[in-house]
Amino acid sequence: MIMDNRREIRKFLLPAALVLFAAAQSFGIDAGRALSRVSFSPDSLAVSDSTAPAMDSLTDALDSIAIVPNPDTLSAVTEGLADSTGASGTVSDSTSGEGFDDDFGDFLEAEEDSVPQISVLDTLTIPEGLDTLDPFKFKYFKAIKDSATLVMTRDSLLAIPDSVELFRLDSLYTKDSSEVAAWKFAQWYASLDKDGLKKYHFQKKMEAKMHRMDSVLNLKEEKMARRDSIRTDTPRILETYVLPDSMLYKRIVTWTHDSDFNNVETFDLDTSYNFHFNDYPFYRNDVKATYLGVAGSAAQTYNWFKREHTEGAGFYDPYTVYSYNKENLPQYNTKTPYTELAYWGNLFTTKQKAEDDIKILTTQNITPATNVTLEYHRYGGGGWLQHEKTDNRTFVFSGNHIGKKYVMHAGYIFNSVKRNENGGIVDNKWIRDTLVDPKEIETRLASAEASNKLKKNTIFLDQTYRIPFSFINNIKTKKLMDAQLYVRDSLALTLDSAALANYDSTTFVKIKDSLATNNSDLTSAFIGTSSEYSVYVKSYKDALRSSDKTGSELYGGNFFLNPAKTADSLRFLNIDNKIFLKLQPWSRDAIVSNVNAGVGDRIRNWYSFQPGSYLKPANNVIKNSLYAYAGAGGQFKDYLTWNAKGWYGFAGYEMNDMSLEADAELRFKPFRRDRNSPMIFGARFETSLREPDWYQQHLYANHARWDNEFTKTSVTRIEGHFSIPRWKLDAEVGYALLANNIYYDSLSVIRQNATPMSVLSASLHKDFALSIFHFDHNILFQMSSNEEVLPLPMLAARLRYYIQFNVKKNVMQMQLGANATMSTRWYEQGYNPALGVFYNQRTEQYGMCPYIDVFANVQWKRCCIYVRYVNLNMGWPSARADFFSAHNYIMPERCLRLGIFWPFYTLSESAVSSKGGAAGGRGASGGRGAAGRMR
Repeated sequence: MIMDNRREIRKFLLPAALVLFAAAQSFGIDAGRALSRVSFSPDSLAVSDSTAPAMDSLTDALDSIAIVPNPDTLSAVTEGLADSTGASGTVSDSTSGEGFDDDFGDFLEAEEDSVPQISVLDTLTIPEGLDTLDPFKFKYFKAIKDSATLVMTRDSLLAIPDSVELFRLDSLYTKDSSEVAAWKFAQWYASLDKDGLKKYHFQKKMEAKMHRMDSVLNLKEEKMARRDSIRTDTPRILETYVLPDSMLYKRIVTWTHDSDFNNVETFDLDTSYNFHFNDYPFYRNDVKATYLGVAGSAAQTYNWFKREHTEGAGFYDPYTVYSYNKENLPQYNTKTPYTELAYWGNLFTTKQKAEDDIKILTTQNITPATNVTLEYHRYGGGGWLQHEKTDNRTFVFSGNHIGKKYVMHAGYIFNSVKRNENGGIVDNKWIRDTLVDPKEIETRLASAEASNKLKKNTIFLDQTYRIPFSFINNIKTKKLMDAQLYVRDSLALTLDSAALANYDSTTFVKIKDSLATNNSDLTSAFIGTSSEYSVYVKSYKDALRSSDKTGSELYGGNFFLNPAKTADSLRFLNIDNKIFLKLQPWSRDAIVSNVNAGVGDRIRNWYSFQPGSYLKPANNVIKNSLYAYAGAGGQFKDYLTWNAKGWYGFAGYEMNDMSLEADAELRFKPFRRDRNSPMIFGARFETSLREPDWYQQHLYANHARWDNEFTKTSVTRIEGHFSIPRWKLDAEVGYALLANNIYYDSLSVIRQNATPMSVLSASLHKDFALSIFHFDHNILFQMSSNEEVLPLPMLAARLRYYIQFNVKKNVMQMQLGANATMSTRWYEQGYNPALGVFYNQRTEQYGMCPYIDVFANVQWKRCCIYVRYVNLNMGWPSARADFFSAHNYIMPERCLRLGIFWPFYTLSESAVSSKGGAAGGRGASGGRGAAGRMR
């Protein structure tokens, strides 16, 4: 215990010693200063009569001097300075007010320095006659010439005090300094030679120029600072006629537009983990798809009504699901910058089988109405079979402006596909009946080193200018004001001031408010233009020989140009320009809100190779078409919306081609507990008559050749949909009647079906929830009246069963479960790499084999993360493994997939304080069709 106390005491010894030492040192310094003040106090000092001459004239001139260490200097001052007051006497201390003691002379004698001291005053000589020319300057000549003397003189004048004399002294000193400086400069300037003068003048000009530049720069900076402060303090509010008022203050608004009339269709941006769980784009839009087993490869949705077609470039149809066209490209308007980063892939497989899919999106508004967007995404991987490496990339640079009168959509879309083609497995038994590594299974074109390269470049600009008919509103307002003024005058005659004041405060305020409402409801005319430039290119190469029976069977043994090597090229160019007029007769939400019409010119160019192209350049087939179109639309409150549009080609290649489409949607809100939740009924009708594409009628390639005269194809479709978002229910039904439709037979030869046929489709999406247990169902039913022309699976389903719970409320939510897809047996189509199309095969049926994944899906604030183990069952419980994605192509085998989607945006201070949620919420996909637009 004693030892512990000693240790504690020792801790304070060194600090205490340092404090005492500092205190002693400080005390010693203060004591020394006090003693020095006592030894040289003014009371003990005086100027001896024997050490200095008479100081009559100095007494009053140097009132502030207490100690004069140099008698010679003091004598000189005495001789040169006269007392400004004319009094004589001894020098007095300015602090004590008394004269010096005689003992001060003895002190000076004792302390006199043996070294002679010469001051400035000893060398100064007053000019002769100065007392006559300028008595005041003569009086203070040495003061203005010597700075030390000037200080002493000022102190004496301050002690009197004599402000007038002090002011004259300072003015004289300033004037003399300026004259001396000017004289010195004149002397220096006169001494300069020619080069020195040139250098001096150049230097002065540069200084003046720099001064002016600095002044201008400072002025600009002040203007910029003032402008920035005004911009910072001014609210940035979106004002546009395009969007309803309820969406003007939304943090992110997303939409697509049509090129015919530049109309916009908004949809909800979905950033939830239910949406991004579907990493392949076609799973976001359909139950399943026929594809080549690798992300980024050719794909075709099961649902016939959702298949997309690129007019003029059929070889690009299988890749439309991965990229954009100008009409399904998402457009954004954001209050704060918004960024998306995403990755999907199987990190833990071999390099040859690895798949890496990424997406980068950033969008921000330059002004409240002007937005710029950059997007890049890639799909691809090494594949599970030999020689099927795929690289599918898309880059988008787009922008839009939605202002009060002007609306613009513009952008550049680039898509590139590089794929090694293997033609599929030679014998499917190696998948169904064995456990061989797929990389070791023989494929048809692996030894032929076949490959495809596709590119698409699209540039577009769609714009509209609004011309409001304000004069109509002014006429209505004038009539209303005249009527109200008549009533007001009638009230004034009654001399009832209270009724008159009440009338003024209500009626005229309402009129004023009506004038301040959104001008989007004014009768308006719109003029607009739409322009598109698109180029599609496909290049196919292989080293397949006619003697290779395995590979040549894929092309029916056809070698029309070279029996040992193939290098086919297809190119399609489309230039489309149109101008249109729109009329809004009444308000934007009237039953007839718009009547539109337009005309356009379309130029199409196909690269046409012929055997004679070896001797002369290949011909480009150029077709021109002129067309007209018209449309109308409207709505009734929030209950009914409708649109109709017709198109007709009146000259050129597409002469007598036509299309007519109409759609309507009816909304009710019958739920008492959720007044904002609607019940939606929709219907759509479409009929068209089209000329077949050039390549569908005329083609000359190494493995295919035809020269057809097909008639126009006819398609009539009737579709309906029913949706209850509150119940997570969405149902669709469609019926189509086809005439002269085109297809590719089992030998990949193009055919036209002369017999009319029909297609019936019905789909249902319904999610059930029981406590933490969730059951999501997507079911598709289809029937084709001619399976040999258009094969379709009768039944296909995608089921997702899982438990959902909060890891931490409002922070992390998790799903654990299984996802399965399956279809009934059908003749799933094959793929022809040389043509880039799916063809009908009648040799093998596929289906009735579930494909099951188990997963953990996490929503961590804004971030979506999933971990999935795919193809867990490997064909179980079927008798054989039949997990084929297309004829002779397989879906991925067992592997672990990881996906991360992370959106970034900046919340405003008000949003942060109110704990605003993430974009799109945490619910299911927002709105019908929104998932199909998002890639």
